[in-house]
Amino acid sequence: MTRKHVIVPPFRDLDPALEVAERLLAQGNPWLAGVVSALPDERAADRLNRILAGTGAAPRLAEAGNGWRLVQVTSWPGCGDLVAGASGLAELVAFGGWRRIKRCAVCAEAFCDRTAGCSRRWCAGHRPHAGFRSTGVH
Repeated sequence: MTRKHVIVPPFRDLDPALEVAERLLAQGNPWLAGVVSALPDERAADRLNRILAGTGAAPRLAEAGNGWRLVQVTSWPGCGDLVAGASGLAELVAFGGWRRIKRCAVCAEAFCDRTAGCSRRWCAGHRPHAGFRSTGVH
């Protein structure tokens, strides 16, 4: 059974934590890369949960514009980005499942698919338009 419509997560609400996750994945962060390498589902969820628990992450409410958002905080020095990135991935998975965390079809780099149709196949460096010059010629 195929699904005709894909639920599009509220990416604006998931940032800045999701942006941190994308940056860490692009940099090859071993912790978050380990989550992606454990896909599908249960093994990846276990690794993601272990990152959050191992860093002592705890949820807190933070004021954000006209409302509130849930953020993960830790008292461990140097773990802020890892906690934010793991939290961003966890929220993305909670909204749309694991299908939005992918590996590039060219280089296997992990990335988050923000497209409405969940159809992206390449990392930022290998997207078809990434090599185009301003003249539109390769």
